[in-house]
Amino acid sequence: MPAGILLSHFSFPPLPLDFEMCYTGRKTMHTGEMTMQYKILASDYDNTLMPFGEAKPRPAVVKAVKKLQAAGGKFVLSTGRSYPGIRDKNQLGGIRYDYAITCNGACVVDRQGNVIAEHPLTSEEMYVLVDFCEDYNYPLQFNFRDAYYAYCEYEYLHTGYQRMNSPGLDCVDGEDQDRHLVDMPHAAFAAMPPQEVERFHEKYGYLGLHWMQVGAQNADGYCYYDIVRGGMDKGVGLADLCAQMGLTLADAVAVGDSANDVGMLKAAGLSACMANGTPDAKAAADRIIGDVREDGVAALIEELWFDGPRAEPSGKDFGSAWGNIESAGGSL
Repeated sequence: MPAGILLSHFSFPPLPLDFEMCYTGRKTMHTGEMTMQYKILASDYDNTLMPFGEAKPRPAVVKAVKKLQAAGGKFVLSTGRSYPGIRDKNQLGGIRYDYAITCNGACVVDRQGNVIAEHPLTSEEMYVLVDFCEDYNYPLQFNFRDAYYAYCEYEYLHTGYQRMNSPGLDCVDGEDQDRHLVDMPHAAFAAMPPQEVERFHEKYGYLGLHWMQVGAQNADGYCYYDIVRGGMDKGVGLADLCAQMGLTLADAVAVGDSANDVGMLKAAGLSACMANGTPDAKAAADRIIGDVREDGVAALIEELWFDGPRAEPSGKDFGSAWGNIESAGGSL
């Protein structure tokens, strides 16, 4: 019997006025003034969307992100990397982000790499970083629109990137120190022992630069730091993007795993930290989901946008997700 004829034999009660299906968020039920519907998913890259050091996101994550986008949701890649570190379409396994929050919020771009919001370093901030790292021979790179330029200790940085073998990560020799004459970088990246960061703040704390540790301390005692202007983080980048899209932060879901995700996790309407995340990221998030190595982001998408089961960590111990950095010895 044709479906239309079958249905004509039945009457259905009208849906309650407070019920709403949102195809760019999850199926929602309004309770008083509370609404849970999400328009965008902002995901960190390394050890959130994909395990650090792997060539591309795993198939379940790729499938879930594409399903989200097909349903009308927007996928935002939110990363400490600059645009050159994420512009290769192949490295995302077929995912095409709608927007990207790069350089820990200091530069927001669209799918084509066009800048829609930016907060570059000032000349003084840049020169102070160069002076400090040159005085103590610490590796330093600046993240420009076209590439990563190593202003100090190029060989250290370049060799480290080769050993890590992470898609999109490498630097060019910038020890002539003239790239900033074209335009200013949005962020910096440095390697040094943690006590040296304290020394920097004692000397140049008045600048208020925001240092965020990336990964764990490696075998030679160095830690790695993303550096942006004071007050800058991924939460600022997410707010900039929402304003450009005509949305509010309540419309956003954010997922991350590290210190540089804390601002975004606190800002979003709903936030989740990976089970492999750092203590500060877990403390900032509303909830914990599965490890990056068990496709935690895919499970969250299925729950929030497609009424799937609640995304939860399995409790399995996968070890550190930053093994490529921690075992690198005298390089990154």
